[in-house]
Amino acid sequence: MKNKIGVGIITCNRQDFFEKCVESMPEIDTLIVVNDGNPYSPSAYPKKVKEVIQHTTNKSVCISKNDALRYLIQDGCELLYLCEDDQIIKRQDIFEQYIKTAEVSGIWKMQAALHGPANRDQNYQPHPRKIIEYPGGIKLALYQHCVGAFEFFHKTIIKNCGYYDSYYNKNAWEHPDYCRILEKNGVFTPWWWFPDIHESDKYIEEQASTDNSVIRKSDEWKQSLAEHAHYFKYKHGYFPTTIPDTPEEKVVEILKMLKKNYARKIL
Repeated sequence: MKNKIGVGIITCNRQDFFEKCVESMPEIDTLIVVNDGNPYSPSAYPKKVKEVIQHTTNKSVCISKNDALRYLIQDGCELLYLCEDDQIIKRQDIFEQYIKTAEVSGIWKMQAALHGPANRDQNYQPHPRKIIEYPGGIKLALYQHCVGAFEFFHKTIIKNCGYYDSYYNKNAWEHPDYCRILEKNGVFTPWWWFPDIHESDKYIEEQASTDNSVIRKSDEWKQSLAEHAHYFKYKHGYFPTTIPDTPEEKVVEILKMLKKNYARKIL
């Protein structure tokens, strides 16, 4: 590959999950860890981990993601991935598949959509709103809900649109907010049509559902969810759940624009 790949794993007080996650990671150019909780045993970090950013206090998923992105960009990485600790890589070519899909679609920010039940049907099968076919057998899946446990960026997305808004420091709405910013900047799909590679569940899976999240069990998180939803409305004019849908015909037009303006070969 022509461009350097970097992965940042975000973890917090789940060493058992983290060890399985990091073990599943293939060899890539730069692999780092941001630990936003209590320090783990040194034996938890294999040699393939280049750097561990250990927070002295809990700072949030949002701040941890920004720390990972900044490190990876400073390390010379152009293709950036963020992975939360409850994910396991199933196929070693997952990074290449996201890049190939970005090359043909012109969408340089995507996220695995099948973490948790939001984008699945009653039988827990993937339920995309639309599948877009591109040359070379590449397919793009568009899902209704914004899920961000595994994310892909080209560094130009960060350069042109910035990092996550650090106001979201209580683990609520930081990823949907960022997607809305990208949409407003004309480099992303419309709200309620979130992009992912086709059949991403064949490439990555969750170790547990979001119901088992440490964060989501607390009353503090629920209060933060409501508070940050109001901040989201202040920024974007709507609560995240009340943004109007975009008709499919308009979505197709936007996809054509993204392909025309941003599709390019980098592998």
